[in-house]
Amino acid sequence: MLLPYFGQPHAVADQVGKAAQPGHHKHHADGIGAKDGLQPRLQGGAQRRRKAGRKAVHMKHSGGLYIFPENNRFFQWTGPDDGVKGGTIDFVMREENLSFPEAVGKLIGKEFSPSVKQVVPYEKKEREPLVLPEKADNMKRAYWYLVSVRGISPKIVSHFMNRKMIYQEKKYGNCVFVGYDAEGTARYCSMRAARDNSSFKMDATGSDKSYPFFHEGKTDLLIVTEAPIDLMSHASIAADFYGRDWMQDHRISTGCLWNGAIDRYLEGHPQIKRLVFAVDNDYLARDKNGQLRNWGQLTAAKWMKAYTEKGYACAVHVPHLNDFNTDLVEMRKGRSVEDLDRQRMAELETAFEQSAEEEPEQGMEV
Repeated sequence: MLLPYFGQPHAVADQVGKAAQPGHHKHHADGIGAKDGLQPRLQGGAQRRRKAGRKAVHMKHSGGLYIFPENNRFFQWTGPDDGVKGGTIDFVMREENLSFPEAVGKLIGKEFSPSVKQVVPYEKKEREPLVLPEKADNMKRAYWYLVSVRGISPKIVSHFMNRKMIYQEKKYGNCVFVGYDAEGTARYCSMRAARDNSSFKMDATGSDKSYPFFHEGKTDLLIVTEAPIDLMSHASIAADFYGRDWMQDHRISTGCLWNGAIDRYLEGHPQIKRLVFAVDNDYLARDKNGQLRNWGQLTAAKWMKAYTEKGYACAVHVPHLNDFNTDLVEMRKGRSVEDLDRQRMAELETAFEQSAEEEPEQGMEV
């Protein structure tokens, strides 16, 4: 080796906590000061160097190795390593052919021993049996909530209640929505608070989202929504505002933005040739970085591409506001779709202005 290491152990140790991976080590070594690094080493080793300038020291018989004591850097000017440069840790790695963690251990006087992480094979757990909540003696509260609060057509609510796909939970009075398989066995169950001031919702233990809440139609068209309330709201708008027979087309709700329920329903209904994705319009949603991110419509675009490639004729039906139930409730108040569009644009404008105020000016430190 040409030269004792640049930094003293304590100087390098200060950098260890900041060093996360080999690609970052060059910057960590830059912070070692000259008084703790190369300069004290050179004072007793003049026979191994010759001056090359005010700030650089050229190491004899090194093939063009220059040391910069003031900032603990090196530069290889000629030879096979022409152009190689770096700091203290880089130098140790280069001279002793060590990895980054090994070089740090060498500098701080500790032996590096790589940790071995035991990988436990993933074992898929068996799904627990579906447990349906106990039914209440009547469904007055659930019916009131869906019709009076959510604005869904009474005929549509009664249709699903008569088929045991909607009922009222006995203990808490929640609305219960059930999805069945082809044999009529309940496989999916979601619950929603039957109160206008509660956002409670959850799936029952053992629910399988690949079995959707659905209406089996007669045409070759399937309309896909996210939640059972969205399904019934879309059907109510079609029936009450556009005079259409909502029962003619197939309708499912996926329970989330996963297409498992779509695939299962299509598998059991090969006559379906057309798909309409009527999922939420999350125009005010934000990601973890605070950026606007319309999750529903991003998913709709992904599904449209995927199922078009499978040979289906696909389209997207976008709610004017956040979802079709919000549209329905506002339309029940007498508001037009133009009113809803103006509301959406006003809300988006406010969101854009808020984002602009929060975004720092160019060059400003945050």
